[in-house]
This record gives sequence, C-alpha cells and structure tokens, in this order.
Amino acid sequence: MNSQVKVAITGGPSGGKTTLIETLKKELGQKCAVVPEAASILYRGGFPRYKEAQGVVHAQRAIFFIQHELEDMICEMSGKNLIVCDRGTMDALAYWPSSAGSIFNQIPSTREAELARYDWVIHLDTASLDFYDSSNPIRTESFEEAWDLNTRIKDAWAGHPRRLVIAHNADFLSKITTSLAVIRAIMAHKNAEEITKELL
Repeated sequence: MNSQVKVAITGGPSGGKTTLIETLKKELGQKCAVVPEAASILYRGGFPRYKEAQGVVHAQRAIFFIQHELEDMICEMSGKNLIVCDRGTMDALAYWPSSAGSIFNQIPSTREAELARYDWVIHLDTASLDFYDSSNPIRTESFEEAWDLNTRIKDAWAGHPRRLVIAHNADFLSKITTSLAVIRAIMAHKNAEEITKELL
C-alpha cells in the first residue's frame, strides 16, 4: 500500500510559498521531497515571457507538462512519504487567458484528474499592500494584479476536498509557523476538519 502523501503549496504572489518550502526543508530534512516550481525553472532558463494571449498559452502548456514530469519523477524516485509541490498543475488555470479557450481543450487531462493528483492543497494568501514583496526577479505583478491572481488561483483549486487556506497575517513568522503546523498535522494523519478547527 502506497503511504505517500502529496501536498501542493500554492497561493498568490508574495504569499510566503518560497519561505515555507525552505522552512520545510530545514525542519523536516530527509522526511520530505520537494518538487520545484516549473515556472521558475522555465523562466530563469530563458523561456520567453510574452504578455499576449498566445504567448501565455504556450508558456502555461510548457509549465503544465514540466510540472507533471517533475512531480512524477520525484514521487517515483525520492522514496519519501511526503512530497511537497511548489505549486501544482491547477495553477495554470489562473494564468490561462480566457480568450484562448479552455485549457482542457489543449492538454490531455481533465479538471477532476488534476485535482486528484494532490492529497492536500495549502493556499497561502498574498500579503497585504504593506507587506507585499516585489523583490523577486521573476515576479512581474503589481500588488493589484497579485491579489487578482490570488483569487483566480483559489477559484482554480475550488472543489478540492482537502484544500486549506491560510490567510495573510501581519506577523509573517506566525503565518509560516501555522503553515508548518498544518503540514505536521497532515503527516500525523489528521483530517481537514480537525486541522481547520485546531489551527485555522
């Protein structure tokens, strides 16, 4: 029986995903394997970044397929019980231009199949304006665009039975501590209702 648990860490820009994942690496060490963010790999490697709809379609298709391969490879090769994904395939829906039609007309999958890839989803809300971090070199969104994207990412993952939303907190350390406690609760096999009641 496969006891592997796969968690997608998602949310809007400047939500704390990178900090949480780095904290997990330090706190959990060899207990988990991390799937890196496909978009960062592509864009830092020189993949063109167009604002036009067709350019976005090509980029999101590439991100989707790379995300799939990264996840499948690390799940199969790591031997770890906890797999932490820096974003997940459903994030592509938030970036997909509506004028280009449905993403599932252009990739060989369905919404149901993609949601089922993840046992848990943790959504970290974008920071408020006073705490918004625009220092990331591949982050191109203004604060307003980031909040809109945060909402679209929430909508993209709607319907997942174990999706937990961690709201912005002026005390960023508290937000990360709560997120880490949620991960530990997942590892302790608590259910979504228990985690929400105890931690959120």
